[in-house]
Amino acid sequence: MGWDFLGAKLDGDIKPGDIVLLASMDGVQLYEDKESDWGFIPGPNKPKNLDSFLAVGLHHLAALQCKGLSVWDASRDIVFKPDLYFLYPTGDGPALVYWDGMVGHCGKNGCHVYCETKGRRKTRQSHYYPALLKPIDRACAGSDHADISVLNLSAAGSQNYSANLLNLMSAPNQRQFEIRRMDTGITKAPLILGLNWSRSLGIPICITADIMHLTGNLSDLLISLWCGTIDCGPTDHLDTWDWAVLRDNELWTVHGSAVEDMGPSIPGLYDAKPRNIAEKINTDYKTWEFQLYTFGLAPALLFNTLPERYWTNYCQLVRGFQLMCQH
Repeated sequence: MGWDFLGAKLDGDIKPGDIVLLASMDGVQLYEDKESDWGFIPGPNKPKNLDSFLAVGLHHLAALQCKGLSVWDASRDIVFKPDLYFLYPTGDGPALVYWDGMVGHCGKNGCHVYCETKGRRKTRQSHYYPALLKPIDRACAGSDHADISVLNLSAAGSQNYSANLLNLMSAPNQRQFEIRRMDTGITKAPLILGLNWSRSLGIPICITADIMHLTGNLSDLLISLWCGTIDCGPTDHLDTWDWAVLRDNELWTVHGSAVEDMGPSIPGLYDAKPRNIAEKINTDYKTWEFQLYTFGLAPALLFNTLPERYWTNYCQLVRGFQLMCQH
């Protein structure tokens, strides 16, 4: 939230002349003839211990926070020492675990901003989902807690983080460590804790949420449901899915053409019009195209096509997403 930055400035942790740093970690495609000022770890596979690479840069930052960085201001012909403030480490959902030392988004406590909202899993499976409502007839142990109201979610940046981390690190043996890791959603003490506490927002406040990947994930989920291409359990069957209205190839083709035909109606603030989603979805459909389609075009194009109760629920999602982007 912007207030986190403003609060650090008002408290005097960030002063005029200080250097504010961001870090971004993600998988990228490097090109032979493209200049880049990024640091990168060679592939093709991700490293087994990413901390061994991050430790070098964070150790250098910690040393500068301790001893200062001398900077010559040519306009005033003076040397001054600004403080270095580490504001946000960023990344997609899977990458954030390398910054915050928490379990992945499939874990029981999978919230990266540590709101402590517990997920739910299917019977005899280990993958947890952020489902707020308790299943009626198949709530297995560990996932049988009561319904969680969307209007009463826990605040991000739980004050219990420090106590939970201490509880984990004080485990007397490996068995207790694994139990406490499951209970707390923390796997280790992150390297960021080695920085000057007054020169960073700290864990978990500094961890950022990523709207870009949320756009892609929601679009993939909804389109898979409408087209009937998502996996279903053995007790389920696609023929009972009355929401899979785009499962018909002819209707899906017409729908894709309608998306492309909407181009002249798109505001000029977009650099290009969205392409035919039925033809390009499996190749290189871009995130901004998914965002424009899912949260701009599809509510109109699916009117009187998607059954009303699903269409109404979908429009509520679109409204919530738009409000979140404004916030």
